[in-house]
Amino acid sequence: MEPITTTAIATVVTYLAGKLKENQSVKSFFDDFTEATVNWIRPIFLKEDGTEKSAIQELKKEPDNPTNQGVVQGLIVDKIEDNPAAEKWLLEMAKIIAEKPVTTTKNTYTANVQGNNNKVIQGISGSSIIIK
Repeated sequence: MEPITTTAIATVVTYLAGKLKENQSVKSFFDDFTEATVNWIRPIFLKEDGTEKSAIQELKKEPDNPTNQGVVQGLIVDKIEDNPAAEKWLLEMAKIIAEKPVTTTKNTYTANVQGNNNKVIQGISGSSIIIK
């Protein structure tokens, strides 16, 4: 599979996982895309009765789990291998996602430290603590 397609698949699955992490549904994920694209990808994620397939249910439970994301990526790969022309819809989805504004958050914690020259530093693993 072409690197562009692989990247597009990862982009789509990461975006879906983010939507699910925000407690949004797969159906809200579909709202961001054209009808043709949704018609192509819907059967990968939903059964005929509209309920989520097991891979999506697992991704919903643990959206950050690389294994769950990998399973969904594998389903998309299988669908593209069955219908190579569908790659255009995948690339369209990745393009729409890439054009969305990126929002990031940064948490800042401030504490006043007083003491008798004892130095005690405690923080969250992997974080930086600056004392001025």
